Amino acid sequence: MPTAAIAAVGFLQNEFQYNVYMVELLLLALSTFCVTDSNAPVPSYRQASTVAIIPIEGAVDKVTAHSFERRLKEASDADAVVIELNTPGGDLMSTLEICYQIKNHAPSNTVAWINPHAFSAGTIIGLACRDIIISDGGMFGDAAPINAMGVPLPDSERAKIESPILAEVIDSARRNHYDERLVEAFVSVGIELWLIEHIHTNETICVNAREYEMLFGESPPQHFTPISTNDGPQQSLTPFFQLNDVNGNEPYDPLFVQELPTSRTNIETESRDDWKLIKHIVPNDRLLTLKPQEATQYGLIKHVVSNEQDVKDWFGAKTLKRIERNWSEGLLSLLLSWPVRLALIALFVICIVVEFSTGTSGPFGIAASICMAILMGAPWIVGLAQWWDVLFVFLGLILIVCEVMIVPGTGFTGFMGVAFLLVGMVGSFVSGDLTTPEGQTQLVVGLSTVVGGFALAGVATWFIVKKYGASPAINRLVLDDALDVPTSTEHNTPSVGVTAVASTDLRPSGKIMIGDVLYDATTSGSWISQGATVKIIQTGLTLEVEEVEA
Repeated sequence: MPTAAIAAVGFLQNEFQYNVYMVELLLLALSTFCVTDSNAPVPSYRQASTVAIIPIEGAVDKVTAHSFERRLKEASDADAVVIELNTPGGDLMSTLEICYQIKNHAPSNTVAWINPHAFSAGTIIGLACRDIIISDGGMFGDAAPINAMGVPLPDSERAKIESPILAEVIDSARRNHYDERLVEAFVSVGIELWLIEHIHTNETICVNAREYEMLFGESPPQHFTPISTNDGPQQSLTPFFQLNDVNGNEPYDPLFVQELPTSRTNIETESRDDWKLIKHIVPNDRLLTLKPQEATQYGLIKHVVSNEQDVKDWFGAKTLKRIERNWSEGLLSLLLSWPVRLALIALFVICIVVEFSTGTSGPFGIAASICMAILMGAPWIVGLAQWWDVLFVFLGLILIVCEVMIVPGTGFTGFMGVAFLLVGMVGSFVSGDLTTPEGQTQLVVGLSTVVGGFALAGVATWFIVKKYGASPAINRLVLDDALDVPTSTEHNTPSVGVTAVASTDLRPSGKIMIGDVLYDATTSGSWISQGATVKIIQTGLTLEVEEVEA
């Protein structure tokens, strides 16, 4: 019984008054015990009247970074910002841009909500926030860099690309008071950790094997089953800090570039009698991935929520608003996906071939121009395509037109045009330095997409010509219906020297008429206008003609 209550008993005059007093105390205790967490006061640092939720869903890319920056500005009137994460990962530079925005332009009351999964880039973004909350059954972690095909990188490349990631997550840990060793285990394979607890203060800390041996004077216990099951010798996985770069130099230490001091307990000054082992967190042959219960135990998760109402209650907010991506950002993200860009490249090539081969005037050229404008315009908007990419594409198209219409037959002009065109299109996929693994990965994706687009165009053109070459629809493309005359389908090739009339413009391909029959032909020189008199100068797969001077 409290001291005040004991003192009060002395002043009670009879047993009845004493019993009434005890009943009142009991009722007060019961009412206090029955108060739920939802009614518990919200800490002042977390209180917010208006909360803005900014969702990040799907792969993180340049569009995601630009969209996040816009929506963060739109949320400037909110007291708190919640970044709702549901992502498998994404582009490294875009991830770092989002983290920069969080740390430099977001309000201090910025919280990550993992709903339901946030791997790789999602984990890095979540750590940049002051607090992390998670949905029931959520999961996050596994932030190791991989290449475009989803395959882990070789040791030398991994060491190089892990450097900025480790520097970022360690900085986030120091800002937001997460355990530095724990966040490193999200990124690097080879970091093995144990959780220990101070028996007096209940402080928990994650330690590696060296720190464990330093504190307890013995090797740490092993309670995890290795992933590898082969009978050969186990491969020793080397953590980032022990890897050399491609030139054999010492690796770039992310701890060296930290601006904030560490707040970790110095194990060297601790007594082993004050600490006890809790559990083995992660072995050295896998990356750390956490569910809500474990993440809460390690101090990464502040709260588990089920829906937006739980989020609202957690802040004690009156208003909660969502700021979604707008339709243009969604369209832009779609246009930057490699399947769409591959289709645009194939459609561009098909339209160019049809335009120059059929002698039509305009429609296919306009379609090709639209395809190229979308192909280069979308990456230009988000900063993937540079000015020289657009310049190379423009020069390539000019040279190809010159080869076809002005100086046909030279070959060199056309070759240079195609080369400029390819370099410009591939360059629109690359935003990073080509000496970095990320830039090299983007280059491979760009080359594969462009080559695949040209190959797809070739297959599609062959299929269209073979299956529909003699159909009325195809004939209308070359003005057969307008001419209302039959097209030659027999092998009665005219002789060299025979004159004919150009039934369509030859740019360089088109139609000529001999008698009352149309033939496909191509010019050996400059563009020949419809109605001009031409002479056959060569036969073979196609008829080659030249204009007859009046």
